[in-house]
Amino acid sequence: MRTDDLTFAEQLASLARANDAGLIREQLSDERAEDIADALVRMDLDDGLIILRGLEPSLAADVLIELPTETSRAYSRELPDSTLAHYLDVLPMDDALEFREEVGKERFDVLLEIIPAEDAEEIRRLMDYPEDSVGRMMTEQFFEVKPDTPMSDVLRDIRLSSEEKYETVNDIYVVDDHRHLLGIFSLRRAIRALPDQIASELMNREPVTAEAYEPAEEAARRMARYGFYALPVLDRRGRIVGIFTGDDAQAVIREEDTEDVLKLGGVSGDAEAYLSLNVFQLVKRRLPWLLVLFVAEFFTGAVLRRYTHQAQAGGTTVLAQLMIFIPLLIGAGGNSGSQVTTTITRALAIGEVGTRDALRILRREFLVAILMGTVLGSIGYVRALMWGSGLEISLIVGLALPAIILWATTVGSLLPLAAKRLNIDPAVMSAPFITTFCDATGLIIFFEIARQIITF
Repeated sequence: MRTDDLTFAEQLASLARANDAGLIREQLSDERAEDIADALVRMDLDDGLIILRGLEPSLAADVLIELPTETSRAYSRELPDSTLAHYLDVLPMDDALEFREEVGKERFDVLLEIIPAEDAEEIRRLMDYPEDSVGRMMTEQFFEVKPDTPMSDVLRDIRLSSEEKYETVNDIYVVDDHRHLLGIFSLRRAIRALPDQIASELMNREPVTAEAYEPAEEAARRMARYGFYALPVLDRRGRIVGIFTGDDAQAVIREEDTEDVLKLGGVSGDAEAYLSLNVFQLVKRRLPWLLVLFVAEFFTGAVLRRYTHQAQAGGTTVLAQLMIFIPLLIGAGGNSGSQVTTTITRALAIGEVGTRDALRILRREFLVAILMGTVLGSIGYVRALMWGSGLEISLIVGLALPAIILWATTVGSLLPLAAKRLNIDPAVMSAPFITTFCDATGLIIFFEIARQIITF
């Protein structure tokens, strides 16, 4: 189905226009949920719904899980409860809890009344654990045996059991009659062992474990440190209650690391996909930190104002009055540029956006810059009046701030994309580089606006 001339998103849009559920199911049955989700983010909601409704229920459920939360919620609002309940029922239990974030808590409770009672009870059991804990993310579908189980029985169980019975069989867990974990052995050891060897002869008696109530990030980093496929999860009495798998651990680490990187760039909020966020959500994530930094720059301006007045006993010149606001202006420009660069570089690094999305990114960032620039420009204008700078100087500040922020945001968006296009690591367009560049160009914008209003 794929061609060199069409992107995957365009191919899905073509399928949506055909509106043939059988064709959609046939063409996309072998595609990965992650790829379909990435394409749906770039499509209109109506076209995406046609694609979702045409997929096999299990694949459609996986796609909804892979979609960014905000995008998934938009699709979920358009799907009936019966369809969502069917999706929920075919999901693994650890993914089922993630589904709760996609559809919202109230609707999720309604869906639990529709699915089989046994599955609903298991989901509620996992929901009893604290949010962001290992217990919330574990699966109860693991391979357990008694100490005296021979390897012939272990291998027979693996051969005859359904694919849905176990989340993974890389590791086999040895438990006693009270479900206390005695040890672990690998599938490799089971295959290489003699048929009559029993589990207690092969198991590692000092396994690395996770506690159900501990933070998932701690357990994920422990798993990464030792290179395990999964960690057994114990309750407070040492009984095994589930396993924490490698794919969930990777997702936790990726999300936590992403949030840390965004915070370093002055961007708050969860690690949502860039294209799934609308303009107001982007502003909400950036403006609070920008306001904090903006207010902090007032202190620098106050210091300059104090010493400028002391140095100019006969009154300050126009140029001296303008100089007072330079830290405020270049700080706002550098910080807003840094926010954008961090966000776009991160999105490029994990494949959320590409150079093909340049125009879409510029349109979004233009609107974001206008909104943030208007807020900061208004605050700067009022502050300048409060400092007694006069109407003209205050107007210059009020106009220069939106202009500088718009310029910094544009540069911060384009440079990482240009670097990617030239096969240069976008990370070289990091916050220090953007800040330095915007400082110099921001001064030019400031003084050029000032020249159009006053003479100095």
